[in-house]
Amino acid sequence: MASDLNTILKKYLANLGKNEEAAVELTRIIKSWVLQNGEIVKERIESQIDETAVRMGFAKSSEIENLNARIAELENRLKGVSGLKKDSTSKPKKPGNKKSAAPKKVSKSSKASAAIRSTKKKVSK
Repeated sequence: MASDLNTILKKYLANLGKNEEAAVELTRIIKSWVLQNGEIVKERIESQIDETAVRMGFAKSSEIENLNARIAELENRLKGVSGLKKDSTSKPKKPGNKKSAAPKKVSKSSKASAAIRSTKKKVSK
């Protein structure tokens, strides 16, 4: 790769003084070479990143999306299966099973101590 670039640059510099058309042509060749090799470098970098991520135990976003879709599918199946079981075997609930919340009884002594506290506040003001 590097030797190709060197030869292209040598031709470019040699023909630069001869005529402008040759210089333009060599410029096009250099541009295409850079674009082609830029893609190769980009692909190599991406593959190195993927390999390193796999070695480190990271998951790709595409894998995570696939897993999320699979989880959603399984949850929907589970809801469908559990919904059928509940409908066929459900028993009516009895209304008397709940514990009733009776009002809390307040003792006379706590009422008296509350009254004493309120009178002490009034006297101190």
